[in-house]
Amino acid sequence: MMRKIGHNMMVFMSKHMIACDEASFLVSYRSEHRLGFKQWWQLKMHLLTCHLCRKYAHQIKEMNLSVDKYRESCSHDTCSHHLSDEASSKIQHALDRELHAK
Repeated sequence: MMRKIGHNMMVFMSKHMIACDEASFLVSYRSEHRLGFKQWWQLKMHLLTCHLCRKYAHQIKEMNLSVDKYRESCSHDTCSHHLSDEASSKIQHALDRELHAK
């Protein structure tokens, strides 16, 4: 009985687990967008089993906190470190293409 449960769990995991490259993409993507339930669940399961991706997720979280602090201290009127509208648009289009290519 236990072997059957273990085997069924392995089959389930092999069909639904994502690879590290997809997990790292989702970690980065979720900092700006809301994940669907399936993506959220797959990422959650991957992070439970992969310490390298958990470390990457922690690094992304820390980086986002730093960027948020920087944004708070740098107003648009006094700061010259902002991207142009054209550069922002190019980056957004590239990200959209990458997302929809999957």
